[in-house]
Parts: sequence; C-alpha cells; structure tokens
Amino acid sequence: MNFVFDKLKSKNQHIKQFTLAPNAKAGVLITNIQKKADHHNISKPHRDDHYLLLFAFEGSFFFKIDFEDVKLMAPFILKIEPNQVHQLVESKNVDGWAIGIEEFILESEFQTYLETKWTSPISLKNKENIEHFNTILELGNQLQITSGDIYTSKSILFLINSLLCLIIKETEKDKGKISTKEKRGYIIEQEFKKLLKVNFKKWKSPSQYASELSISVSHLNDTIKELTQSSVSNHIQNISILEAKRLLYFTDSSVKEIGYEVGYEDPVYFGKLFKKITSFTPLQFRKQFRN
Repeated sequence: MNFVFDKLKSKNQHIKQFTLAPNAKAGVLITNIQKKADHHNISKPHRDDHYLLLFAFEGSFFFKIDFEDVKLMAPFILKIEPNQVHQLVESKNVDGWAIGIEEFILESEFQTYLETKWTSPISLKNKENIEHFNTILELGNQLQITSGDIYTSKSILFLINSLLCLIIKETEKDKGKISTKEKRGYIIEQEFKKLLKVNFKKWKSPSQYASELSISVSHLNDTIKELTQSSVSNHIQNISILEAKRLLYFTDSSVKEIGYEVGYEDPVYFGKLFKKITSFTPLQFRKQFRN
C-alpha cells in the first residue's frame, strides 16, 4: 500500500485538533494501519488531543512532526504527544496498529513514562516481543467491536496497561543501576517537565517552577542542566517558541497576537527571543516555511 500526499495548499485560521473517533471505547481506539483512517485526514497537518502510539511491524514511513522530518523503517513504535502538529507524508508496504489513548485513563506511572521518559522512536528487535504486541492489539481491536459493557471496556484498559508495561520493560531494562542521587534528579526532571507542559504560557520564571517543586532555584537549574545539558530558562523559552512556530505556520494570527498567546506581552522582546532561538524573525519564519 502506498500513500503519497500533496503539500498543504492553504492555511486555516486555526490548527485543526481532533478528538478520538466516536467508536472509541474506554478512552482508547485501536486501528489497523492498513485501513484508511475515516475519522480525519492524517495526510494534512493537525493535532490530536490524545496520545497516538504507532506500532509498525512492516513498511517505511515518512512523517513531519513539529517541523522535523521523521523517516522510519519498521519494526518500531512511535509516540506522538497531545498537541504535537504532525502529518503522514508517505508510507509504503505497511502493517501494524495505531492506538489513540486519552491521557486521563492512564495510571500515573504510565503518564510519567509517556511525558518524560519516552523521548524517541523505539526500535523493535525482538521477534517474540513483536508477536506479543500484535497478539494484544488484535485482541483489543476485536473487543472494541463487541458490546460496550463495562467489563469489555475494562478488558481493553487492561490490555493497554499490558502493552505499556512491556514497552517499559523493553526500554528500561538497562537503566536500573542508578544511584539514589540520580534517582532524585530524574524525579525532579520528570516533575519539572510535567509542570512546564501545563504552565509554560504563564510561568516564565524558573523560580515559579522551583517554588512549586519546593526546592531552590539553583538546585532545580543544576539538576535540569546536568540531566539535559540545557537550563530551566532555555526549556521555558524553547517550548514557548515551538508553540509560536506552530501558530505562525498554521494560522494567520499576527505576530503580536501569537506573542501574547505564548505568554509574551512585549512584542519586541518576543521578536528578539524568536530570532535568537530560530535565526529568523517571526515573519521571516512564516514566509520561509509557507513558501
């Protein structure tokens, strides 16, 4: 099967955001990727308000995710987060499953893993694991089309939890031997990133995050810099400018409006910060990437 899609020809006033399809059960939708998506056009740039996990067992894929070209050969698992702008540009000879998952149904351990620890596509090298994933997903898909009673919904959730447990086991098996100090640092990093995701538009000072975490600003900054090679301020600025890029590309809002939207009341400062991080002014970026 081969999908090749045209470039986006027109810009909408807003980035389209999609919810799970109405036939989702228990906050989960499992779809065979050989079937054409009927809920929305995945070839056009869009956001989802839920997690998307792609279990690709065969084929080649070309995505655009937040202005990055992502080209992958199966087998792999790809995570796309809520609000990431993405599209499928091309795929060939594909087989596998896509899962849409609402954030609210996830246990806290799995939320933390998806938000802070799963940072890149996971290559699947163990054939036995691939068979396990496929078996679980096939069963979940079958349950999805049966009656909608509470026990069926619970069964689907148990299967999703099983999948996430197997993924964590596969990716974390070599990360168990860390010191107590390192563990504390990772916990701080995880909590900071969760706060950042929710509050970056209104919290621009590292002190606001440190206060919420009940630690000093210097301790927060030292921990984040040691683990990520980037300061707290840089993380705040980078997530803000990424959202500004999305709005510049996919909407017709003015630069001033976009600056306000991502938390900067001074348009001049916003313009200088944008250029510092991207090497473009906001208008240059819009022109460069739209043409």
